[in-house]
Amino acid sequence: MRPSELLRTTSFRLAVSYLAVFIVSSAAVAAFVSWSAALLIEHQVQDVVDLEAGGLSDRYREHGVSGLAEMISERLRQDSDRRSVYLLLGPDGIRLAGNLYGWPSRQAEADGWVKFTAERIGDRLPAAEVMARAYSLPEGYDLMVGRVLIDAKRVDKAINRALVWGLGFTIILGMLGAFISARQLVQRVDSMSKTAHSIISGDMKSRMELSGSRDEFDRLAQSFNEMMDEIERLVESIRTVTDNIAHDLRTPLTRLRSRIDVALLEDTGAKELREAMEAAIQDADRLLGTFNAVLAISQAESGARLNRFEVLDPSVLAQDVAELYEPLAQEKNQVLSVRVEKALKISGDRHLLFQTLANVVDNSVKYTPCGGHIEISAVKSGDGVVVAVADSGPGIPHSERERVLERFVRLDATRTSPGNGLGLSLVRAVADLHGADLSLEDNDPGLRLSLTFPKLTNAR
Repeated sequence: MRPSELLRTTSFRLAVSYLAVFIVSSAAVAAFVSWSAALLIEHQVQDVVDLEAGGLSDRYREHGVSGLAEMISERLRQDSDRRSVYLLLGPDGIRLAGNLYGWPSRQAEADGWVKFTAERIGDRLPAAEVMARAYSLPEGYDLMVGRVLIDAKRVDKAINRALVWGLGFTIILGMLGAFISARQLVQRVDSMSKTAHSIISGDMKSRMELSGSRDEFDRLAQSFNEMMDEIERLVESIRTVTDNIAHDLRTPLTRLRSRIDVALLEDTGAKELREAMEAAIQDADRLLGTFNAVLAISQAESGARLNRFEVLDPSVLAQDVAELYEPLAQEKNQVLSVRVEKALKISGDRHLLFQTLANVVDNSVKYTPCGGHIEISAVKSGDGVVVAVADSGPGIPHSERERVLERFVRLDATRTSPGNGLGLSLVRAVADLHGADLSLEDNDPGLRLSLTFPKLTNAR
């Protein structure tokens, strides 16, 4: 990325914004430091002036005005750096001693302090700023004692110069830091963008690199990679489902077409034609059953039937399903029993729950051998309600129990037995819709499938 493009990036503008806030804060601190330093210097000058004024006051009390004038003259002779300022005026305003030409025109403060610019007697330097204090003596005499602020101004300028240079270096280093930080951020973003474009181009295996710093970019990259793992799994699942749908639908469709073709081409009688039509209807019903199962799963997963929830008794559902499948169980000499408790309540979709329970019982009747036992139960368990179907069939291996809950997955690898592999997928979708816990357990022998529903107050 060229520097001109980098300057237009959001990361650079954000860094510059923070830099501007820092500069304004630094300038405010620098101004406060400068003001504090100037105030400190003035206080030091005032302390020196008060100390000198104290000595002059003692001299005045002991020797009067003449002694005070002699002491002022002596101090001026000893002031080699010419920083002191004195002025003693008589009642008539005539200068008796000191190095000022006259009393300053600027009015003194209430405490006697005054700042002014004046030329000193015998000083060839230009006028200088003076801080002095005025005193009124008995008998109409006036005394002013002060110090030239040349040194204070030099210190103040040196402090301000240092602050300005420091602020300038801060701006330069801040801009450089903003440029470097923005460049690093842009590099990370570009890397993520390249990975995203690679995925868009079809490389589903591409993943974002982690720097190992565990910063927000690493967390974002980690979340993105986990999302891509899930997307890849879903795409592979869709591919598998598509293959299974093609396999499951191709056979009945081919058989359906063949029967119709045979019925139309051959000189068949009414009886043979009726048998062909009945077989075709069975194949069509099987196709419709597959589509209805897929539609039911989709409705359950999308939550489209939440508005059909009602308070119901699962024991009634269990008894209704048992009545429906009892004839089939008797044909295989199976024992179908019901164990329920009264006054059970859950919130749910009656149609979906009945269809789910019927799918589970249908599998049990189908795979449990002759003379086996199947039990449908609905009982309380803690704060919830457990609806379960247990059989004495072959069961499901532990390694396959998670996989059989996916769509179109069947343990019959040859797919010769009736079914479409959607029954347990519907059970899981309905369980998730109702907030129920689904578990597959050993029944010794056989399988026990249970749905644990939450309390009615927690149901959706």
